[in-house]
Amino acid sequence: MQITFETAEGEFTGSVGQSGVFHEALEHLLPERLRIGRRITIRTPSGDPVYPDMFIGETASHFGTTTFRLKSEPLNEKSGAWRNLGFDHLALAVADRAGAKRFFGEILGMQLVREDQHQTVLATGNTAIFLFDTTPGPLNPGIPSRIHHIGFVVDDLEAAWQAIRRHGLQSDYMVLERDERWSLYFFYQNGDARFMIQLSQIKNDHRGFAQPRQFTDLMFDYSLGRYGVRFEGMDKG
Repeated sequence: MQITFETAEGEFTGSVGQSGVFHEALEHLLPERLRIGRRITIRTPSGDPVYPDMFIGETASHFGTTTFRLKSEPLNEKSGAWRNLGFDHLALAVADRAGAKRFFGEILGMQLVREDQHQTVLATGNTAIFLFDTTPGPLNPGIPSRIHHIGFVVDDLEAAWQAIRRHGLQSDYMVLERDERWSLYFFYQNGDARFMIQLSQIKNDHRGFAQPRQFTDLMFDYSLGRYGVRFEGMDKG
């Protein structure tokens, strides 16, 4: 199907798969000058938010439009301090997504919070597991039994982006809007292993937990300091 992105620099139109997601369309239709080092917002002509993991075909059908307004703003070029606030989610590419859902949901007791053709999401406490099929897709090499990506929450995404860019790590360098967060993806290579990392900054009205003591009172706080007993002067190997 044909879709159009209306931007301040003009219209960008092209053919995309109905079952694809908007993240793919951004890579396919937008020039680099509107993607790299940019914060991207997508809206329908009537102002409804559209997020990069939404399906193109069903979104166009629901809103009755194949034209979407896109705002691309440059990220802050000034370096600054930032903190990694915690592990948010682990994403896995699996050969049998239904089986993995049963394992993590029925056997391990995680709560199913999303299920569609794009992904399955199960949560527990303040963390989640995202399950993807091994079929190649957005930022998915299609390799089974491998980590799809690891997600962290940070306090300043633009400062984190500057740090990632300084280290020359591979990324699309787009900061993309989702309903509850802004996210950036990049790759880290370690020997034969290649990890995709997602850094997110949570929007103000989605921060915090309604009932934090349901899990924090029973969790171990790794931020307290070094983990495990070590003795001064002993071999650290």
